[in-house]
Amino acid sequence: MESQGRSHQRRERIDIIASWSRSGILEERRRLLIEEQFAERVARTRSLFFVPLPLQYSDDLWYNTQVSFLMEAFDALPRRPDIAFDSVWKVLEKSSVAWLPTPPDGRINITKALGNLSAEPLLSGPIAETVLGSIPSQTCVFLFKRLVTQEPAGSSDKARKRLLQGYSTGDPLPVEIKNFLTLVEEKYGDPAPETARRGSMLLRRALSGESLDIAGTPVALSFSARLRILLCGLLYTARNERFHGESFSPFYSSAATIKTYTHPHYLFLAAYALTHLTWVHSGRSHALPLDAIEENTVTNFREARKLYAHHWTG
Repeated sequence: MESQGRSHQRRERIDIIASWSRSGILEERRRLLIEEQFAERVARTRSLFFVPLPLQYSDDLWYNTQVSFLMEAFDALPRRPDIAFDSVWKVLEKSSVAWLPTPPDGRINITKALGNLSAEPLLSGPIAETVLGSIPSQTCVFLFKRLVTQEPAGSSDKARKRLLQGYSTGDPLPVEIKNFLTLVEEKYGDPAPETARRGSMLLRRALSGESLDIAGTPVALSFSARLRILLCGLLYTARNERFHGESFSPFYSSAATIKTYTHPHYLFLAAYALTHLTWVHSGRSHALPLDAIEENTVTNFREARKLYAHHWTG
C-alpha cells in the first residue's frame, strides 16, 4: 500500500509538469492531497499562522536589503514555510556576519560567525529560551539523526564538525557538547524506532535547559551549548541540505503529513526571532525593543501550537 502511495505521488508530480508543458505555468496547478489538508487545517483552526513585527523606516541600504528578503519569506506563507525559512535564513546569515568585526580581507566565514554568535551571552534571555523550548518532535527527530545516529553520513559529519570545533581560544563548548553527545549515543544509539524516539525527546528536554540524568550522569547543557546546537547543528544543517539539494523537497513527498509542516515552520520562526535578537544587540538604529520581540515570539509559537496541536509535540 505504501509503495502504491509513493508510485501515485511520483506520477502526480510528473503529470502536473506535463500539464504545465501544455498550458504554461501561469495556470495554477492542482494542489496535492497534503496541501489540501493543510489549507483546510489552517482555515479550520483560525490560527493567525504568523504575525510579523512592524518595522522601522530607514534609508539604510543594508537594512532595506534584509527587509526585501523578509518580504520574500512572508510571501511564501502559509503554503511554503520551507521556502520562507530559506529567505529569512539569508537575513540571519547577514546579521550574524555583521555581528563580527570585519577582518582586513573583508571576508567573514559564516560558520565562524555562527560559532562566535552562539557563545554570545547577550543573546540569553526569554526570547532565545522560548525558541529553544518550543522545538517540535519532527525537528527533534531531524536533529537526532544528524547528531546521534549520524544519517545521512555526509551532512551529519559536517554538522558534528561544526559543533566539535572551537571558534575562539579556550572555547569550552566543543568539549561540553562532545561529552553530551557521547552520553546520548551510548544510551540511545540503537537504531530501533522506539529507542530513537526516546533519544529525540531527550534532545528536546536538553535544549530546553532541563537538568537530566543520562545513565547515571547528571547533565545540564549551558545556554551557549544549547544555542550552538540550534544555530550550527540544526538551522545551518537544514539550510545546507536544502541549498545543496541533499534533502527531498518536503511537501512533494508521498510520506508528507501535517506533522511534516512543523519542522520548516519551526526553522522559520526560530531564524526570524534570532534575526531580531541580533539586530537589538548589534545596536542597529532600526532594531525593535526587546519586549516587543519577546511578545511577538511567544505569539508566533502559540499560534503554531494552536495550528498543529498534537502534531507539534506528538
